[in-house]
Amino acid sequence: TGFLGATEAGETTLLGRGGSDLTAAVLGWALEAERVEIWSDVDGVMTADPRLVPTAETLPRLTYAEATKLAREGAKVLHPRTLEPLEGAGIPVYVGNTLRPDARGTWIGPAEEVEQTGTAA
Repeated sequence: TGFLGATEAGETTLLGRGGSDLTAAVLGWALEAERVEIWSDVDGVMTADPRLVPTAETLPRLTYAEATKLAREGAKVLHPRTLEPLEGAGIPVYVGNTLRPDARGTWIGPAEEVEQTGTAA
């Protein structure tokens, strides 16, 4: 499920909100991954909460700073600290929908890649 972990004593514990995303980010950084993928119940980072705004659209790409700002201002798709370990290493993040894996999703990455190529991948 991604939400469970274990203590040093081997006892099952909950990672808490965003815990699985942050764990994925730390592992991605430590393993020098090509990318980190975050799978959720929405098509990516949206222009608004799709439960409240039916016309909300998926943002195709964001910089680390833009995505972090949205998360700090209340966007629920990412925990605000998820991107911290990845930004310095320049590892891009893909946010996709588990229920609609063929949906476009959102790429998050370095500003220079988003500006030059139009994508963070």
